[in-house]
Amino acid sequence: MNAVKNIVDDLTSFTAGLINIPSFTGQEQEMAEAVLKKLQEVGVDEAWIDGIGNVTGVLYGAGEGPNILLSGHLDIVPAGRLENWQHDPFGGEIDAQGNLHGRGAADMKGGLAAILFTMQLFKGLKDQGIRLPGNLIFSGVVYEEAAEMFGMEYLVTKTLPEKGLSFDVCYLAEPTSGRIHLGHRGKVELVLTTRGRTAHSSSPWMGINALEKMTPVLERIFNQIGPNLPSHPQLGKCSITVTNLVCRPGALSIIPDECEISIDRRYLPGEDLPGILQSFDELFAELKASDPEFEASIRARTILETSYTGYQKEVQKHHPVWILEVDHPFVQKTRQALQRVGLPAEIGYWRGGTDASMTAGLLGIPTIGYSGAEESLAHTPEEHIPLRVLAEDVEAYVSILCELFGIDLSELDK
Repeated sequence: MNAVKNIVDDLTSFTAGLINIPSFTGQEQEMAEAVLKKLQEVGVDEAWIDGIGNVTGVLYGAGEGPNILLSGHLDIVPAGRLENWQHDPFGGEIDAQGNLHGRGAADMKGGLAAILFTMQLFKGLKDQGIRLPGNLIFSGVVYEEAAEMFGMEYLVTKTLPEKGLSFDVCYLAEPTSGRIHLGHRGKVELVLTTRGRTAHSSSPWMGINALEKMTPVLERIFNQIGPNLPSHPQLGKCSITVTNLVCRPGALSIIPDECEISIDRRYLPGEDLPGILQSFDELFAELKASDPEFEASIRARTILETSYTGYQKEVQKHHPVWILEVDHPFVQKTRQALQRVGLPAEIGYWRGGTDASMTAGLLGIPTIGYSGAEESLAHTPEEHIPLRVLAEDVEAYVSILCELFGIDLSELDK
């Protein structure tokens, strides 16, 4: 596709420039401003940064639909120990094999750049007089890596409605290793607390040790609950694990009167958060029946987050489960579009969570993930994206949009 070949150099340098920006969660301002500047240079019909710090750009269509959202996140995870990296994590270096290295290359500055340059090519189509039947919306959201949907929730509940915008399908340019991803397990971070009574550690029988009361809970999680969780043919197995344990007051020579564990629970269709919490309440009732001193509670973890703009909200550490059927018309059109440009059209599913928990899991809007970036490289010191994949991602999204909008692909090369 000549239209894509003509932008490869700009696409490469722009993506490398994004990798140069350490846009950690809550510190995305420089990244947001770089993306906004590019949208303005492209000349989309409207582009702005909203109250939480998301970047949005719109090419307005004829109002006949479908309205399409191309979305990605601006934030990245920390680089970790620098000695584990062979390339500067923020250098945007290109090796002899044509791989662009750095934190966020795969997750997901490469994908974000690809959909941004797709917007550029479709602006060119509009300039040629090609009619877009629906709106084409770009979004770069904040706070995705924190697994709270903080930025995406603001986008879909405030930013777009305030502009009178909606979308019929969402494409996430998260790394999918070149597969079409159609779902992932739900995830919730649970806080389970047992309670007791303090006493001097020289006389432990005078108190109630909250850590001791946690012992049967841990035994049930690891030996009974975990091994018996169900599986799903596409999304895989449920899981449960304990990631942290804290005792309070946490001082020497005192029996703790509070013990808290953090639980990572991944769940499948047919389960939900109220049901998961209820199952623990039933466990507590069973334990209390044999130990009247047993006292425990469980909740989904919440946290007060603050975006770089100063916007604050208490959010839940929860990604609801979602799955889109393979025979959905948008999925079939996506497969046809990828095959048209010689790319694989295999179906896959994410192991981790994404902002599709908001668009698909809570709002029920068809959501599809696609990028040639390797999913297994996300968050690792080996993170990179081949320059070939960058260009292929643009070709893929151009073909997908042409298929959904009913535009002849050859119009791009005129």
